[in-house]
Amino acid sequence: MPANVSRKSVYQVLDRAAKTLVSAAGTDGRATKAEVTEKLKELSGNERALVDTFFKFMDHRDPSEGARVTPAAVKSALTYAKSKLVDAYDADGHGLSAAERAKMSNIGKLASQIAEAKLTPKQAAKETARLLVEPKWNADALPAVPVSDLSASAKRSFDAMNRSAIRNQGLIDAPIARKLTAGGEQFTVVAQFTHDSFGIELYDSKGRKFAHGSGWGTPDAPIEWK
Repeated sequence: MPANVSRKSVYQVLDRAAKTLVSAAGTDGRATKAEVTEKLKELSGNERALVDTFFKFMDHRDPSEGARVTPAAVKSALTYAKSKLVDAYDADGHGLSAAERAKMSNIGKLASQIAEAKLTPKQAAKETARLLVEPKWNADALPAVPVSDLSASAKRSFDAMNRSAIRNQGLIDAPIARKLTAGGEQFTVVAQFTHDSFGIELYDSKGRKFAHGSGWGTPDAPIEWK
């Protein structure tokens, strides 16, 4: 399943768009429509579309500005956008899922797409893996992988975890194997839980260990990858 996109990463994209608008201003500190149009020529793709859409959004919010934007106006619009166009769609506080992003306005969608494209596979995988542990254990948050389909290295780790679970019956859960798509790549997750802690290993499409981590299963102590 696609990785959630963190609100922080979307904020950073919006911050850059706002900074671009401010930089378009002339010596009077106010950016006109003509000046923004010139600035847009320096951008491409979704970055260009976002800055253009954000400028139009500002002009619509405050027609009295006369198609000019000031740093103060940009700051006000940025605060509103983060609260109403981003935060309002992250219902569970665990980042923006694909379904949540589909409901967003153009500004939110564009900013999320840019943020998602900038995630490395490891970063995206870490965010997706949190689905297993926050706010509580949910082994079914990711699709299951049959043990017979695990790579040799993942299978060895899974078997070792299973032996540990048998030795410590009642204290350590049996391991689970799950799959996820993150940053455009396929990964296998092998994880094991106790009543309040966990260990997670991530294997790439070639069966090699890509990342591992451990931590406590509460929102106040998220996954700490090593």
